[in-house]
Amino acid sequence: MTDEDPQTFWVAAANEAGQTLTVDLGAAKTLRAVQVNFADYLSDRYGDSPDIYTEFTLESSLDGKRWQPLAGTGPGRRDRPNAYFQLPLPVRARYVRYLHGHVGAAHLAISDLRVFGDAGGTAPRAPADVRAVRSEPRTMTVSWRPVPGAVGYNVRWGIKPDRLNLCYQVFAVKKGGTRLDVRALSVGVAYHVAVEAFDESGVSELSRTLSVN
Repeated sequence: MTDEDPQTFWVAAANEAGQTLTVDLGAAKTLRAVQVNFADYLSDRYGDSPDIYTEFTLESSLDGKRWQPLAGTGPGRRDRPNAYFQLPLPVRARYVRYLHGHVGAAHLAISDLRVFGDAGGTAPRAPADVRAVRSEPRTMTVSWRPVPGAVGYNVRWGIKPDRLNLCYQVFAVKKGGTRLDVRALSVGVAYHVAVEAFDESGVSELSRTLSVN
């Protein structure tokens, strides 16, 4: 539930209030938002019902022993399959704990517990040796050299060099993590593309921008 893959998920031993799930960030970091994405695992639920709602709280800790409230669903009962909380102020923490209340399903299953913030270090350098080839009228293949320590890459493209407002995210741990086939082009339209790297400390400068005809 930290691999950014919706096809993998954690399933609790029982769908009961009080179940917990704890993520260790590895070191104290600055948290600015948290998101919990639930998985629909053998739920056998297809319609509306009064018991289809989501309740839980999130806690944070620096040492894994003393916990502080971080966020929660609040009193309004509704279904929240992808609950997102932007924190009112940044919080320093190493651990984030999910404390279960209720989901209207047979199982408590979480596909991702996502923590947004930064580690306070130096952002990675921009990717080098970026190449882009239009292999088909609607497809271009973009590749680049791996950046040491990068968690992933943003492949950004658009119709003007200063308007790269379309983006795909590629994680470095995935197979083919330095290559992407963009299958979203319009026939007869020229594009511009660049790549940036990111890690827990920030986002790099953009690579050089290429023209793709």
